[in-house]
Amino acid sequence: MIDPEDTAAPGPESAEYPSKLLITADSQEAATEREIALAARFEAGEQVPHLLNFGNPEDLRKLLTQRRVELLRSVKNDPPESIRKLADRLGRNPSDVTADVNLLADYGIVYFREEGRAKAPFVPYDEVTIEVDMLSGAGSRSSASA
Repeated sequence: MIDPEDTAAPGPESAEYPSKLLITADSQEAATEREIALAARFEAGEQVPHLLNFGNPEDLRKLLTQRRVELLRSVKNDPPESIRKLADRLGRNPSDVTADVNLLADYGIVYFREEGRAKAPFVPYDEVTIEVDMLSGAGSRSSASA
């Protein structure tokens, strides 16, 4: 008889993630150019970041509110055993924290591991960098790390 634990797929915490998440707010054309360049570097054997692009800087700003960035830092620096424990740590309503964590998971910024019946969020990246062209394609870049 086969033990199901021997054939179970590895959990998300054992998956391989790039060390860096690069979040950008580029035009579709610029994002495509960046993706092609990253693909070429990947094929050459280089480490490349996971790329998340927003076509509009305003959409990026709406996603990465001050509260969500605080949540991300907390999850990264001290991964909680559950969303409820994260909410307690942050002094926030658990349903609001659940909504924020699930939204960040929808974008591939936060992932979950199963801790019994609880979902434990974690950020698999060592670095999260945000790059926004403040001059709408004029070539000047401003970047910040979260």
